[in-house]
Order: sequence, then C-alpha cells, then structure tokens
Amino acid sequence: MDELQEMQAQMALLKQKLNNEEIVNDRLLREVTRQRVHRLNRNVWQEGMCVLLVITFGNYAFHQLGCSWWFIGATTVMMLGCFLATLIPHRRVKESEIMQGDLLTVAKQVRRLRQLYKDWVRISIPMVVVWFIWFLVEIYFQHTDSLFIFVFTAIGTAAGGTVGGIIGGRQHRKFIREMDEIIAQIEQ
Repeated sequence: MDELQEMQAQMALLKQKLNNEEIVNDRLLREVTRQRVHRLNRNVWQEGMCVLLVITFGNYAFHQLGCSWWFIGATTVMMLGCFLATLIPHRRVKESEIMQGDLLTVAKQVRRLRQLYKDWVRISIPMVVVWFIWFLVEIYFQHTDSLFIFVFTAIGTAAGGTVGGIIGGRQHRKFIREMDEIIAQIEQ
C-alpha cells in the first residue's frame, strides 16, 4: 500500500510540474506574439511619418512646381486614405487580446491582416501609376516651354518611385513573412 501512495504522490507532483510548464509556455508564447505584433504595428507609425512628410514637404514642392490644387488635394486625400487603410486593420489586432484572450482569435485577426496586405498591392500599384501619370501631365502642361524640366522631373520621379518600390516590396515581404510566423507559432 505504501508504494501505491508513493506513486500517487509522484504522479500528483508530476502533474503539477507539467501544469506549471504549460503555464510558462503559454506566457512565453503570448509574450513573443505580443512583441511580434508590436513590431508589425510600428509599420503604421512609420507610414504615418511618411504621410506627414508628403503632406507637408511634398505638397509644398508640388506647389512650387506649379501643380494644380486638384492634384495637391488628391495627393493629400490619397496619402490619408493609405494611412487609414493601414491603421484600421492594425487596430483590430489588440495586444490585450494577445495577453489574456483566445490566441486562435488573434491568429484569425493576423490572417485577416495578412490578406489585406496581399490585397492592398492590387490596389496600390494601379493607384500609384495613375498618380504618376497625373503628375507627369501636370508638369508637362506647367512647363511646356522647357522640355528639360519635364524630362528631369520625370526621370527623378521614376527613379525615386523605383527605389521606393524596391524598399516597399522588401518591407511587404518581410511583414507577410512575420505574419506567417505569428500564425504558425500560434497554431502549433
């Protein structure tokens, strides 16, 4: 009988240790997930700073180049729309839900955010192409007397757009990969 009680005590102790291990693993998983989501959310504020830069200095430069107020206004609306299209989905992935709520809900929210990032490429590229063409038309009609200014501005804008597109594409792939890792980590 003594051996049976001793084995039961060892089983209870083992169950307690296992339970403590699960709690530690759960906390660790939640903390790592929270840190990764926090890193993703930094993207929103980086984009916000870029939007602020374009709205202030970019619109000043467009005004100095002689672009119409319609173009400047449309650029401002486009930048604010892009910022809101990033901010609102990121707000749905809540840090409080990560630390105390259901992690499967968090995985679902991150999966939805990932899909939005993939869909956004289909929207943003045509939008930038239309904006670029409109910008070239504005510059062309404003500087019809000087082909040099038009060509110089077109080449500079195309080069800047290409460099920005490469950097943005790398960031996009990095964010998609980060979201994939978050989802995989939660669903293990």
